[in-house]
Amino acid sequence: MELTVLRGMNLNTTVYRGFAPIKDIASISSPDTFNQDNNPEGLQRDLSQKHSRDGYRYAEGSKEVPDFPRMWPEVLLNVRDTKVVEIIPIDERYNLFKIIVKEDKLNHSLPRPQISRTDGNHRLFYGTGDSESDWPALNVSTSFSIAVGLTAEQEAAIFVDINHNQKAMNTSHLAHLKSRLTQPERLADEEPPLWIATNLAKDPKSPFHGLIYLGGEKEKFQGFTRRVNLAALRTGVEMIIKESVKLRSFSEIQPKYVLIRTYWNAVAKTFPQEWADPRKYLLLRGFGVWSMSILGAEIIDRCLTRHIDSGQLENEMNAYLHQVIMSVDWDSTEGNVTGYGGRVGARDLADKMKSSLSDEQVDIVHIAKDLLKNL
Repeated sequence: MELTVLRGMNLNTTVYRGFAPIKDIASISSPDTFNQDNNPEGLQRDLSQKHSRDGYRYAEGSKEVPDFPRMWPEVLLNVRDTKVVEIIPIDERYNLFKIIVKEDKLNHSLPRPQISRTDGNHRLFYGTGDSESDWPALNVSTSFSIAVGLTAEQEAAIFVDINHNQKAMNTSHLAHLKSRLTQPERLADEEPPLWIATNLAKDPKSPFHGLIYLGGEKEKFQGFTRRVNLAALRTGVEMIIKESVKLRSFSEIQPKYVLIRTYWNAVAKTFPQEWADPRKYLLLRGFGVWSMSILGAEIIDRCLTRHIDSGQLENEMNAYLHQVIMSVDWDSTEGNVTGYGGRVGARDLADKMKSSLSDEQVDIVHIAKDLLKNL
């Protein structure tokens, strides 16, 4: 196999860069998978078949949607056994070379690969095709970068640099980009929690309007630092839908959205200080949003079971929420919720608040209001 490449420096390492069909890059390389018993010096993590299949479908689908650009970062190979390649200059003035891979000398059954996949194993794994799944080889071009002669220690260090030291993409930023790039109808159908969370962020009738951090630069909104991120809110919405029997019975997304928005409006009115000052209070931190979401599923179900008029739903939710005020203190330094955290802590806190709920107490509130009206 011949590969036309451009030689250059990637930071302080000489590499050869080029383009070739995925099936070709996959056929000449192999992963060096770590196994603490059989390959303790190995490099690659355990393969995620789902991750690999997703990569295959993404690359394969690029041929079907030519008007929608697709690309991924270049895969990085390392020629460990230099006898299996020959590097021939084509035009050294322009650093243009040809790498001849001696495929007859490649032995993929060796415990350590002769051409290793330093980065990109998941993208290449099914590239040569999968006879069991009847997936054809991927004849789709992609970019590659080949280093020659890196030691196992050097390659391992680069692997760590790529997979650990680089800052991960902010999940809220990714969620926002996905919501921006997906047609609303499709997003509502495929990812209802993200559709609802996105609308809570931009709906003027929502208490979250303008307060949700979508990723990117952090700026203040009307003097308020956005402390609730879109990813946390999406998870909260997912929790409400999953926990609520009544919400799951709705086939349309709009009624679900209105009920969830109504609930959060009731929360904002019941906890006005906590809502207005997220620096001091924990209500709008991740686990706070999640615990209130789980509680919200319970309150929504109770309200709908009682067949409350839609115009009175927020007041009814407010009546339930007032029952939990005495059980939680959201103060970030002196409150009784500082020991909770994460999803497990959110559920524990939600269960604690649920134990304060009483339909009977709500009925008493209604009776008292009726009496006051007749005075």
